[in-house]
Amino acid sequence: MSQHKKPTYIIIQEAMADRIRFLEAEIDKLRVRCLDLQLENADYVWNDMCRSAIAYQKAEKRRPHRCLRAR
Repeated sequence: MSQHKKPTYIIIQEAMADRIRFLEAEIDKLRVRCLDLQLENADYVWNDMCRSAIAYQKAEKRRPHRCLRAR
């Protein structure tokens, strides 16, 4: 029995298809990771905004108001 060798261009096409499947899987993993990082960053920014708003409100309460001093 003789074994038939695949033509080189078929071997190359199969290798390229395997590489494309691998890269598509990597893209999906990176997309998920990117989304996680975006959500984490959004949480950080949201918490920072809340902290600064609370600090501003506390500072407003402590600050003497000029309209009361002028009277």
